[in-house]
Amino acid sequence: MSQLELIPMTQSEKGKPGAQWWVGAYQCRNFEGYFQQREQGRGPWQFVIYGFGFDDVSASIYRVRQDGNLEKEVVPINGKDILTVSGREYGRANWCH
Repeated sequence: MSQLELIPMTQSEKGKPGAQWWVGAYQCRNFEGYFQQREQGRGPWQFVIYGFGFDDVSASIYRVRQDGNLEKEVVPINGKDILTVSGREYGRANWCH
């Protein structure tokens, strides 16, 4: 068990960029206001895609609000499975659905 699992984190603490916490087997973080996770604290950090748009060029990912709660945000995704988040591109290794 990780030390982070022993220390409860409030929702408002999760709302701060750079915050990290555990949910079961997943290490989670607030990456510049976006939610990312990785299983067992290993591997690349991944954005979680909630769903894909019917237009084939958008996907919904989670943002971490300042109060620590999650909300959906629509971001572009291209035919090569590349997400664009805050002007930066992330390939398939950096998102899960």
